[in-house]
Amino acid sequence: MSAKDGLKILKAKVALLPLRSGVYRMLDKNGKVLYVGKAKSLKKRVSSYTHFEKLPTRLQRMVSEVADLIVVETASEAEAFLLENELIKRYQPYYNILLKDDKSFPYIMFSDFSNTAFPRVSKYRGVRHNNASYFGPYASVQAVDETLDVMQKVFGLRTCSDTNYVHRSRPCLLYQIKRCTGPCVGLISQNEYQSQLQAAKDFLMGKNVEVQKQLSALMKEKSDAMEYEEAMILRDKIAALNKIQSGMDGQISTSLDADFLALFRQDNVACIQIFFFRNGQNGGTHSVFLNNLHQEENSEVLSTFLGQFYADVSIPHEIILSEMPLDKSSIEKAFSEKSGHIVKLVSSVRGVRQKMLDRAKINAQESLIRYGQETGLQKSMLKELASLMGIEKINRVEVYDNSHIQGTSSVGVCVCADETGFVKSGYKRFNINTAQTNDDFDMMREVLLRRLKRGTLEKNLPDAFIIDGGIGQLSSVRQVMEQTGVYIPTLGVAKGVDRNAGNERLFLMSNNNPIILEHDSPLLHFIQRLRDEAHRFAIGTHRNKRSKNMKKNALDKIEGVGTYRRKNLLEYFGSPNAIASAGINELLQVEGINEKIAKNIYTFFHK
Repeated sequence: MSAKDGLKILKAKVALLPLRSGVYRMLDKNGKVLYVGKAKSLKKRVSSYTHFEKLPTRLQRMVSEVADLIVVETASEAEAFLLENELIKRYQPYYNILLKDDKSFPYIMFSDFSNTAFPRVSKYRGVRHNNASYFGPYASVQAVDETLDVMQKVFGLRTCSDTNYVHRSRPCLLYQIKRCTGPCVGLISQNEYQSQLQAAKDFLMGKNVEVQKQLSALMKEKSDAMEYEEAMILRDKIAALNKIQSGMDGQISTSLDADFLALFRQDNVACIQIFFFRNGQNGGTHSVFLNNLHQEENSEVLSTFLGQFYADVSIPHEIILSEMPLDKSSIEKAFSEKSGHIVKLVSSVRGVRQKMLDRAKINAQESLIRYGQETGLQKSMLKELASLMGIEKINRVEVYDNSHIQGTSSVGVCVCADETGFVKSGYKRFNINTAQTNDDFDMMREVLLRRLKRGTLEKNLPDAFIIDGGIGQLSSVRQVMEQTGVYIPTLGVAKGVDRNAGNERLFLMSNNNPIILEHDSPLLHFIQRLRDEAHRFAIGTHRNKRSKNMKKNALDKIEGVGTYRRKNLLEYFGSPNAIASAGINELLQVEGINEKIAKNIYTFFHK
């Protein structure tokens, strides 16, 4: 289509648009979403695209591709803001500023929805349920683990799964090392446990001083009663609390519930640094990089970022920013409605908050400088790789590997990299369905055939393939490409003499002659890093599958356990893990299990 066609379509649509708020989607001739936008007045906003000469080059290109326009009216600007970001996340439009960082942040969860009177505390990622308690987000798993470690020492809450908890007949190792109070076998009353549970929540809500005072008073009480062992345990708990408090900024208020966001930009790349604070507790820091920014102002970048970032992250009472985004009032209203509490966007602060914001600005600048250096090196290596493979340019490369043990638990994997580094959203796993699972060549044929067929439909094929293997694997790839009629330049990486790293031989699909790079070649190291990442991902995927298969098939190997007894065991215990942890007396409670069969099962899992 031409710009003239796109303008004609938009002008025809504008005449029918209302002056009310809403969200619009621009589509190309194939129905693919090009752009999603929100507007206080749909008619005025969309009509601005018809002034073609005033548009930036990027939007002129977009208008020339427009074949249709879809609008959704909303009751308010705040509703339009939320809907816009939901649609951006769903369709990933090419002309929108996209937050490609799909990181899911971990939380600490209390399983209040559990059927047991003794809820567990655990690390959690994913959709949050209304009938559970969550604290976070934390910037890293390490930050969660450190907090959980302190909570285990101080409060002794259980961390085991409900299945293991229900079927325990004796306390586990955590009870022996004073990190659990043993609710599974009745070593603590429900009232005492609930008291500890509330104290743990108070601790995460910033009431550290109150919790410490309670422990100090109890320690004095035990000491006065000459119960010195219990007093020493309480002393150690207080010391653990002091340690985590000393790692926090003493000037930060325990009531602070805010995120600090600082943007630093160089040309068309920006870094947004986030510091998480919930109830005065530091949840760590996280850097997000935005590429391919053009004429967008920083205020527009921040507005778009906020909507996409907080789609899946809990929203604090305050968001303190290095500069104010567009549509401040509509964002505040939208976030307040979504979170259930008043949310304020602030850019003018003083005192310790200004110090934290300044620190975030410095981190954003330093992170972007490092990112630029790493990206520059990555671009250089991709350019060298393209030259080696005899192609003009490589924007994205996919690396393939297979893993199995004597044909069992066979998997194929793909890892993806572009000029920014490894792209985790492009990683893929393939269960081997039709190939002979002990035939590496056949497995490679199946994996590449499925990838090329789907990639052709979705139009997301890379510029180059790298496979872990030599001439034999390349022959398999060549057969698949001849079958599909889709040709992707491919490089094979074969182990060198004695399978030593550094002596790899490289093969192009179009040439069987080996390419041997110097062992200290930066390009060789780059290719090795890509291959090793695929190998790591393949082994991890294979191990997970093997572990699941072992647990799934374990009961089939026990003498006397057939379909009927296996079904009864799984219905009673819930999982093979719980069956493996059960004692003989517990196994005898299952219908169809006599003493001989119970001993067979117990012996199988404990031999």
